[in-house]
Amino acid sequence: MRWPQGHPHDPPPGGIDLSVGSVMAVAGALAPIIFLSDWATANPGLGLAASIAVPLLVAALCGLFNGVLIALLGVQPIIATLIFFISGRGIAQVLTNGNLQTFTNPDFTWLGTGRLLGLPVQGWIALALTITIALVVRRSLYGRYLLSVGGNERAATLAGVPVARVKITTYVIAATLAGLAGMIVVAQNSASDAARIGQLMELDAIAAAVVGGAALSGGRAPIFGALLGAVFIQLMGYTLIANGISDEMTLIVTAAIIVLAVWLQRGARA
Repeated sequence: MRWPQGHPHDPPPGGIDLSVGSVMAVAGALAPIIFLSDWATANPGLGLAASIAVPLLVAALCGLFNGVLIALLGVQPIIATLIFFISGRGIAQVLTNGNLQTFTNPDFTWLGTGRLLGLPVQGWIALALTITIALVVRRSLYGRYLLSVGGNERAATLAGVPVARVKITTYVIAATLAGLAGMIVVAQNSASDAARIGQLMELDAIAAAVVGGAALSGGRAPIFGALLGAVFIQLMGYTLIANGISDEMTLIVTAAIIVLAVWLQRGARA
């Protein structure tokens, strides 16, 4: 199962993040390495905490890398995140020596397979994050800055908005969420395959955001729409596969949905 990560918290306009799948792979590779270590085995409580905290911290650093390239060094977002799209998966495979990591750790797998009040834990996590991000975007100063930068970066700069800081923060948050998604995928499967974790998740993330109503030109952040978009993309994929449609055709349909959604957005603005 591909966790509906989407990007309810996307980078600013023109800031499509192509690195989310690779960040998922890095975090998903690190978690088992930590809790399968001798130290974690001897200290199960601390080992479990470290296997969650360290991958999230590393994911945040990946986002910081992207953000610094873009906000401080002036690298185009698609190029900056493409750099980690390529290198990040390589890093994940180096960490695992290219091997499939399998494990049995009920406490960790609870993230991906556990249930709370009859509903999947991952669903509760997604809902809690969506509500939190919606409140941050709509009620906080950072949220107002984010929408300002997304709507018109030049105007935001002239208005005194700390554009570079907003961009870096946004990429850090996006990467941290991608890292969390990677760990949930690993927990679901009780295995970590650095070559496959988050593969082509970038396409799903973009599709979920666009279907949910996010404007690629920026300035609009329908958080709950992005969540619904992620659910729609997941259900569409499962429905096609259940009816005998190949994974390759599912990718084509997803790409077509992105094109259609962007075209409808352009028509609405016209």
